[in-house]
Amino acid sequence: MWNLFRAEWTKTYKRPANIGLFIVTLGIILLGFVGAVGIALYQGTNSEFGQNIKQLTMFPTSLELPLIVLSQLGSILAIVFMSNSIGAEYTNDTWKVLLPRRARRSDFIIIKIVICLLFMTLLIVMSLIFGALVAMLGSLVIGGDISNMDLFSASGLFKSLVPIFLQLIVFSSITLLVTMISRSTIMGIVFGIVGNTIFGVAINFSELVAKILPNAHIANLEANWLYEGEQKTMTLGMLEGLFGTQVSLTTSLMVVLAYIFGSIIFGILLFQRRDMAGQ
Repeated sequence: MWNLFRAEWTKTYKRPANIGLFIVTLGIILLGFVGAVGIALYQGTNSEFGQNIKQLTMFPTSLELPLIVLSQLGSILAIVFMSNSIGAEYTNDTWKVLLPRRARRSDFIIIKIVICLLFMTLLIVMSLIFGALVAMLGSLVIGGDISNMDLFSASGLFKSLVPIFLQLIVFSSITLLVTMISRSTIMGIVFGIVGNTIFGVAINFSELVAKILPNAHIANLEANWLYEGEQKTMTLGMLEGLFGTQVSLTTSLMVVLAYIFGSIIFGILLFQRRDMAGQ
């Protein structure tokens, strides 16, 4: 298992698509801070907007922008990563050579999932560190305070990361299954992105669909874990309108976990019945 893990990790950090995920994510964070600081300088650092940007670039509030980027891109990052991870094996017939040497085919799928979580965790950590450093430079440029540690809360940061990880795990699991069924990187990416978009639209037109698909349930978990006061009340009210009834935190968690473990288990069972050559 350890040798398989090392081999998979080597392929992961050498794969151009994964390098691209890092560049795109960090690039968006950089552009966000550069744009905000640039506008603050243009309008004046003492203007209302300038004061807001001083607050934004001060740690730990500087983590908000990377968290927003990761939240918006989370599902896409997971879809692209897992599609390339699984699809590349079909394209290159890599597993066709390795399968006869291994007794447990499930090891390959488990390692793929572990590597995905490790890669995404590294991407999240790097994004937060990069965002904090860029914001620090922005604070120096516009003359704001670099940090206010009294505002930092490790538990608050953890709560903010939980919904992001849920997105990553849910959509990487679904994409794993779709890519294995189609045996195509392109199909995995297209279905993942288009499907995620359709999911997001469909939940607005049917209460039954909202209860079945994971998107609204992830939003329900996020609202219960992250939001407080009026924001929480408004979000839960909107979700109650989508569901047609009040859905408990436990129910949403069960639905999300069903998508994760259901996709993984079905993928493993499917892989047990055929090899990568399509035989």
